[in-house]
Amino acid sequence: MKVVIAIDKFKGSATSQQLADAIEAVICEQIDQAHVVKVPIADGGDGTMRAIKAIMKDNCRVVTLNVSACLDSLPPLEAQYLVDAEGTTAYMDLATASGLVLVPPSFRDVTHSSTYGTGMMIAHAINQGVTSIVLGLGGSATCDGGTGLLAALGCEFFDGSHRSFIPCGATLADIAEIDFENLKKTVEGVNFIALTDVDNPLLGPNGAAAVFAPQKGATPQQVEELEKGLSNFARFLPSGIAAKPGSGAAGGVGGAMAGLLSAEIKPGIGYLLELSNFEELIADSQLIITGEGRIDQQTAMGKAPSGVLNVARRYNIPVVALCGSVSHRADVSSMGFARVIEVTPKDLPLQQAMETSTTLSCVRKAIKDLCSEINSRC
Repeated sequence: MKVVIAIDKFKGSATSQQLADAIEAVICEQIDQAHVVKVPIADGGDGTMRAIKAIMKDNCRVVTLNVSACLDSLPPLEAQYLVDAEGTTAYMDLATASGLVLVPPSFRDVTHSSTYGTGMMIAHAINQGVTSIVLGLGGSATCDGGTGLLAALGCEFFDGSHRSFIPCGATLADIAEIDFENLKKTVEGVNFIALTDVDNPLLGPNGAAAVFAPQKGATPQQVEELEKGLSNFARFLPSGIAAKPGSGAAGGVGGAMAGLLSAEIKPGIGYLLELSNFEELIADSQLIITGEGRIDQQTAMGKAPSGVLNVARRYNIPVVALCGSVSHRADVSSMGFARVIEVTPKDLPLQQAMETSTTLSCVRKAIKDLCSEINSRC
């Protein structure tokens, strides 16, 4: 029996690699002559660069540099990105430089967080001769419309008194003029791809401020402030960009990249599945196991498990999805999985459930039960 494991991280609990290794061990122990294939996946969120590195193996190198933290109150930090063997393509996670997980909870402030550090990372790669940038947009701490990133690449912003400044979410409304000349020189000849796991527009009730800023700690008043600022910044973007699916990703970075860097916005999971030759790997398999930390209504809207499922359907291969929890608002019966398994016991306290050892133990038990069912049918 050939089983393909293509599972995303359980955020804050276990990495994709840890989960895949645990699942593989149980399958090989419980099913005779099992052939297991592990496929690293991610959907554009934090961990995308790690998955790409696992796919590319020795055909890439890691570059380390110091960049500005997303808040002035925090010290500079060490960020990393990948460069392929040819030295022409760089793979990055925005979360490596401007991620929410990098900010202690007591310091989090989405209205003053900046993507400047991510722009520094991109500028560094360009200075190294890279001509193609692939950037995963998930996990940001920001809602600055990508203005910090643009500033690090040479873009100049001016207020109504023609004073130069680097905007953040709280000051986006102050932008009165933008000089793009140095930005154009910096990125000339560079191709950009933005990977995302959401298709939200820049503005409106489904936009960057309304949907994602509260997840980063914004109050209702701050959401209004951010929406006003993003609306002002959108005046400087090409027509239609603010409504483009994915333009609201990473607090508006998707829109900035699409509008001013001519970036192509792509579903992250689709990009990684193509990079790993996923269709070839699953063609003769009998079961695929996928999953993520929480399955909710967004799972079917570009998240990793849905991307795996969409490919598997072409080959009529059943897909089992594992998760730590299922949102009560998620209609899992309509998603198309052969089964969705919630591995965490209902009575287990959240803090304990989030521990890596507990998560892996729960996953192993769930897979052991699944293997018992498979053996009973054989």
